Amino acid sequence: MRSADFLVVSPTFYSSVEEPRFALGLEACHAASAASVPLLLVDASPEPVRQALEKSGVSVVRQSALGRKGAALREAIREAVKRLPENGIICYQELEKVHMIRFQPQIARALHDSASAAICVPRRDDELFRTTYPIDQYHSEHFANGYLDTLARDVGFPSIDWTFGPLAFRVPLAVHWLSCNGELWDAQIVPMVTAARWHGAEVMTHTVAYEHPAPMKEEEEGSAKWSEKRLDQLNFLFKHVGEALKVVEEVLQPAP
Repeated sequence: MRSADFLVVSPTFYSSVEEPRFALGLEACHAASAASVPLLLVDASPEPVRQALEKSGVSVVRQSALGRKGAALREAIREAVKRLPENGIICYQELEKVHMIRFQPQIARALHDSASAAICVPRRDDELFRTTYPIDQYHSEHFANGYLDTLARDVGFPSIDWTFGPLAFRVPLAVHWLSCNGELWDAQIVPMVTAARWHGAEVMTHTVAYEHPAPMKEEEEGSAKWSEKRLDQLNFLFKHVGEALKVVEEVLQPAP
């Protein structure tokens, strides 16, 4: 797969270069540069952070869109559409998932080679998921995946890893992400549901041997604060993604 035919996008914000997740994000940038994986960041960080990211060799655009993660993701997708050919592939990931960088060309290739799929959702190898993630996160995300799969099965979806995060889609489908007004995980996932349920986009999955960063497991495992965040995420996904899977007719989104 030529690097000119796919682009990995990631919205970023780090409060300072001392932030632990910044170190992981910078590591991902260096990994992308070393492997010639095209990576575009739409960044809302302070200038010292942005300069450090730019020095890694990846493409960094200062976020101009007002809003949170969803606004930055849409800005990144708009920029990706400008840079890619019509048959290109846009890949998304959270930058701190460092190990995912190495699998992005594989995901793009799998989607490119599919005769019918328009969206690819990577799935974590379950043993690595269990051993490298905080154990409470492993259980909560398994629970969410199972719940969403039960809804999705009735509307034609294959079983997918709803809570992993990374996904890839063909450039012509970008309109569904750009037309969504979601601000968090809904900005990633609901457009996929819309594209598949109402516009015939086929969804495929591809298992990767992803290993979660050890510093994230060390920080989050056994933490009441992070357990509360997991619960918030479950409630959010059940509400926004669950409703998108249950709705009986397409809900039109505002134009981008």
